[in-house]
Amino acid sequence: MGIGFSKKRIILNLYQIITLTFLLIIFVGAVLLTLPFASKTFVSCGFLTALFTAASAVCVTGLSVVDVWTQFSLFGQIVLIALVQIGGIGFMSIITILFHLTNHKESIQSLSLSAESLGLDDIGHIKRIQKRLILGTFFFESIGALVLFFCFIPSMGILNALWFGIFHSVSAFCNAGFDLMGYFSPGVGLTYFNNKPAVLLTVSLLIVIGGIGFMVWDDVYTSKGPRNWTIYTKIVLSVTASLIVLGTVFFFITEFRNNETIGSMSFGNKLVNSLFQSVTTRTAGFASVDQGSLKDSSVAMTSILMMIGGSAGSTAGGVKTATFLILVKTLLSHLRGRKHVILMQRTITDDQILYAFTVTAGFALISTAGAFLVSFASNMNFLPAYFESISALATVGLSLGITSSLSAVSRVIIIILMYLGRVGLLTLTLGFFKAKEDLAIKYPTTNIIIG
Repeated sequence: MGIGFSKKRIILNLYQIITLTFLLIIFVGAVLLTLPFASKTFVSCGFLTALFTAASAVCVTGLSVVDVWTQFSLFGQIVLIALVQIGGIGFMSIITILFHLTNHKESIQSLSLSAESLGLDDIGHIKRIQKRLILGTFFFESIGALVLFFCFIPSMGILNALWFGIFHSVSAFCNAGFDLMGYFSPGVGLTYFNNKPAVLLTVSLLIVIGGIGFMVWDDVYTSKGPRNWTIYTKIVLSVTASLIVLGTVFFFITEFRNNETIGSMSFGNKLVNSLFQSVTTRTAGFASVDQGSLKDSSVAMTSILMMIGGSAGSTAGGVKTATFLILVKTLLSHLRGRKHVILMQRTITDDQILYAFTVTAGFALISTAGAFLVSFASNMNFLPAYFESISALATVGLSLGITSSLSAVSRVIIIILMYLGRVGLLTLTLGFFKAKEDLAIKYPTTNIIIG
């Protein structure tokens, strides 16, 4: 009894620490970005703009009301990418680095907090996983930066290419979506390189690796071949691959003759840009084509992929790939009249099914409510507001071009949605599954007509 109560109390405290620490990091980042020398003009961008940018960075979203290159100085850009890195791999991993550098041992509470932030049930292997997380992050970001460096040299010279390579590698791996392509033209994004497959494929690979989750890394690294992978790893990799292929084929077909997106490109570039659109929509927020020029069917598919997102314990947002698969399998099983949901020769528990539907329903309700509020507060059409709301809550960062025109109230709403997308949905699900046992009072059952 005593141990159970203590564990519940520790989890509640850790949960509060996670949410409050994210808020603190966002606030500190906003203060730094507000400083005059964080802007190229040495005139402060204003606290609301700084707060929006900091929240988007820490929540690895990528939405921005200003062009990053045009607005922020090198100091501001360094602050921004540091916030992205902290938000991407988790502040507890940063704390772990400090512990190792100072030769201090982490407390049980610190280890428990690390486990919670990575989505682990116990702290048994947290140190090993965190070490591989940090080393893996450094390895992938370094390789990505090196490749992008050589890709960027012809367009901007060695020094700029070096900084651009580092910045975009970190932003892509952390699934943030911030870019410095305002160097060529404000707001152009990666559309400037949509005819450079090496750039798009490198960024795509970084996005996928960052979005599959740290637990999947660890399992693939330690297991002796695919046969020994856990069920979860197999689910993540199979669903991720399926969604990438499905999205690529869909965007290739629907946008094939759209000259405002990929219609005028060569066959190879059409395929690469369709692949990039499929990858980036699920969490990253980079854009190689103008999102506002997409056909309505592509906007709808983009919204669906944004909602699904990446995988648990990763830099990605959304309801997550495993959740999506459980939803699909549950619907198919019930339509066939089956009582149990079977996935890879394993039975999915009722609690997990309820969890999946709760997360998805919560996402749908919050994103819809956010869209209504943004549409009303900014006096704009519902569709672009809904797209912006989903993008913020799923921490994606894509936009139909309305972000800079949002009213002050709408910007606050988007900030809240980004924050909820990074830590708030965890709040709802954690509170649901850690709730006290039902009271002894049992109410009579009733039958309600459904369907």
